[in-house]
Amino acid sequence: MNLIGLDIGTTTIGGVLYSLKERKTLKTLVWDNLFTDSAPGEYTQDPLAVLDSVKAILDELIDASSDTVGGCSLSAQMHGILYVDGTGQPVSPFYTWQNQRGRRLHEGQSLESFLSYKLGYPVHTGYGIVTHYSLMLDNSIPASAVKFCNIGDFVCMRLAGKTEPVTDITLGASLGIADISTGRLSESLRNLDFAEDDRIPRIVSSTEKLGEYRGVPVIQPLGDNQASFLGSVKDKENSLLLNYGTAGQISFFRNTFASYAGFETRPLGNEGYLYAAFSLCGGKSYMVLADFFKAAVRLFSPSEEGNVLEVMDSLELDFSEDAIECLPLFLGERGGRDEFASFSNITDRNFSPENMVKALVQGMVDELRRYYCDLPDSVRTGLETLVGAGNGIRKNLHLQKAAEQRYGKPVKILDLSEESCLGAVINAGKGVGIFRNYREGALNIVRYRS
Repeated sequence: MNLIGLDIGTTTIGGVLYSLKERKTLKTLVWDNLFTDSAPGEYTQDPLAVLDSVKAILDELIDASSDTVGGCSLSAQMHGILYVDGTGQPVSPFYTWQNQRGRRLHEGQSLESFLSYKLGYPVHTGYGIVTHYSLMLDNSIPASAVKFCNIGDFVCMRLAGKTEPVTDITLGASLGIADISTGRLSESLRNLDFAEDDRIPRIVSSTEKLGEYRGVPVIQPLGDNQASFLGSVKDKENSLLLNYGTAGQISFFRNTFASYAGFETRPLGNEGYLYAAFSLCGGKSYMVLADFFKAAVRLFSPSEEGNVLEVMDSLELDFSEDAIECLPLFLGERGGRDEFASFSNITDRNFSPENMVKALVQGMVDELRRYYCDLPDSVRTGLETLVGAGNGIRKNLHLQKAAEQRYGKPVKILDLSEESCLGAVINAGKGVGIFRNYREGALNIVRYRS
């Protein structure tokens, strides 16, 4: 039997056809996901264009399968919302997580601060409830809008032939509408000046069967953070995941609800909680330094630019000694932009391109490792396995070595790409009863490089 996992990312839409019998990916597809022309700070996408892309990818994967497709599920970029009418048709663009409406002032403070106070828990710019409230203040919600939902909720609703969108705790929490300790709609929504059920979707199980598409069961989508973790970590109870894509992230799993300094608490279906800390720049930091080197070459020797990234990757770096130090906050920090990137501890003896590269990758590790170091000893000692995922670390041996040096243990690199799609495969398998739980799914699907 085969399973299909899909992922609606910010810049790409992907899908994998996975064979349970052969324990491998049979086909992978990745398409671009484009932004629409919109006002500055809106960052919108066309939900019907996204739906068409997902359908085309799903059709191609179903047609490519020589075995029964037992189910499909989807991973979706979190936080953003769109509005639908009573027939399930979109009546607005999809406002992505990058939407900046929460930075507007409201009653003498930013809207995100105002709503965080009202709700009693933090919500950030780009969260669905923040965007919804801002549109309500502007009287910009379409009159025909009946519900709002995440893009993954919308797509799976339409694939399943339904007209009412629902959400799960992973996406509902990212919208700012869910109580992550109970898995239900937050009672604090009553503190806002609209009814609790005002266009707010119902919360269902993360493995809810929504319907069928071409005879294939469609399982409720997950947030991409949770899906990426599921598709990356074989032993979730004892692993620390380092994920470096455009941004950076470290995360770990616990069965119980808790709070750790610097970490966001995010539900993993009904099986427990992820604790995740973030950097805004992540793997992009390496490209920032590469662009600097390219500019220097163009300035001083314009005919010999070559492939700067290949040169950087081939450098012999000595990680046994520290030299230059780097704080790679090229995009500032989440929650504020008061501090930016810096290189320091520079002398006439250590100021070299090699040491700048080494300092950068060490800084990329240290920027997130500081949160790990602040965890209680009882938590840190249980995180025995270090896992690396995302192209930012998968393709960067320097970053792998820096992580191993800083954490004092080897990094296991995921053998397959498209982690979020694989997480959706695991969710589909659980939803149709092939796997009893996420752990069983991960043991069957996740593999590391030998």
